[in-house]
Amino acid sequence: MTVRLSPQKVSRMLRLFFSGMPQTDIAEKAGVDQSTVSIYASRFRRRADDIGLLAAGKEFSVLNEVSALRSLSVELTQANLTVEDAKKGLRIFKIFIGLGIEPGQHAALVKVCKDIDDPGFIQAAVKLSRVEAEVKMTYEEATSRFENAISALSSTEGKLKMAQAELEALNNRIAQRKQEAVSLEAHVAQLQKEADNRSIKLGKEFEVKKKQLEVKQAEIEEIAALKKKLGKNSLDIQTLVKLAKEFGYGSEES
Repeated sequence: MTVRLSPQKVSRMLRLFFSGMPQTDIAEKAGVDQSTVSIYASRFRRRADDIGLLAAGKEFSVLNEVSALRSLSVELTQANLTVEDAKKGLRIFKIFIGLGIEPGQHAALVKVCKDIDDPGFIQAAVKLSRVEAEVKMTYEEATSRFENAISALSSTEGKLKMAQAELEALNNRIAQRKQEAVSLEAHVAQLQKEADNRSIKLGKEFEVKKKQLEVKQAEIEEIAALKKKLGKNSLDIQTLVKLAKEFGYGSEES
């Protein structure tokens, strides 16, 4: 007679079953015998055949577990892998982890294992051993130094790019200053030309004024000489003008 269990206990047993736990361990955790676990697992399979896997998972409250298993099955199918392939891969994965090999190194290790069959692999290994002995440095040390050198080179390249950018900016500023200097020289030349023309014009005006002053100076000297002569004769210019008018000089008729 099958033991009737609550839906909660059945769901718990099926979740443990889908997690891969052995039926004996499930029975011990659920407080039932192993046959009861087997019966309910068989019931789920038959129900899944009748109404579909997802519907059965929903009915037995293990939809999340069923969906996860279905997704895994889809991924295996897309990768052209069987369940046995996945099991073998998992075993290899666990072995690598047990050897201290990180997941990111697994592909490299597999490649090394394939390269062992290459005739040149042994020669390369022997040569590497000789190099290590000659330089007194292990492969790990050499690799570490090489990585440090690459890192330093990358840093240097970054600094070089920054220096090149600064140099380019400086060259641009120099070119701009040169252009400004050329423009300023042209402006100074224009001002010099204007100053020269102004100087020539002022020089000509000065000569004209100078001649005018010379004429006035001659007239002043001539008047001074006349006044001197008049003074000797006890006359002045006003008297001379009066006499000239009386004798008709300087009148409109004359």
